[in-house]
Amino acid sequence: MAHGYRTLQHWNQWLTQQFLGADLLNAEQALLSRMLAQHFGRHALLIGVPHQHALLSSTKIPCQTLISPLISREKNDSYVEGDLHELPILTGSIDLVMLPHTLEFVDNPRQLLSETCRIIKPEGLIVICGFNPYSAWGLRKRFTKHPTGPWSGNFIQASKVKGWLKLAEFAMEKQVAALFRPPTMHQTLYNKLHFLEQIGSICFPVLGGIYILLARAKVIPLTPIRLKWKQQPSSIRISTSISGHIARQSK
Repeated sequence: MAHGYRTLQHWNQWLTQQFLGADLLNAEQALLSRMLAQHFGRHALLIGVPHQHALLSSTKIPCQTLISPLISREKNDSYVEGDLHELPILTGSIDLVMLPHTLEFVDNPRQLLSETCRIIKPEGLIVICGFNPYSAWGLRKRFTKHPTGPWSGNFIQASKVKGWLKLAEFAMEKQVAALFRPPTMHQTLYNKLHFLEQIGSICFPVLGGIYILLARAKVIPLTPIRLKWKQQPSSIRISTSISGHIARQSK
């Protein structure tokens, strides 16, 4: 993990103990519900922390699972504790995988992304949420002396993630941005700046505090194998005998 198990615990706690964390979850859930409204399947998997479980409700896929290296205090049949370096999931078995800021809290994000792409079915979907380093959220991370919560993660620009997806044979379908307000700790001021959300999404979408990428696994067509005959077809005849052997014409 980026800074160990404790960093993930702080990130998990921040999502519910800070009003910014609650607003982040609500914003992402609303966006995901619109993005995934027309997508169906059987198995959906979220790779993250326990307090992100509500994001799974944004999809209509019936079988939903959350996998995380953290221990969950709540009893939940859809929760799996596991290592993120090698996912305990069969190859090509999942219709939808969500990575809500998960790449920002692991040592090797490309390894996790590679594992994620491995378990997705052909034509399956992957959703990646990330913090935009070129935003007010990115500026706060840069000037925070003792980072905790999201500020301790490694913000990855969307263009880099899209490049990784392209190399993994995934096709981009949609990209959206949100949270254009500066992440101030004064909740009253933060609420008053709500008008920036609509202005930002229209005028400067590249400055959103978060981005969400939706990509689909390409189906690689099978290359037909051409048989190379050593003899001309004209020199071969099909025997009408019961045995059905191929016999050569006598010259």
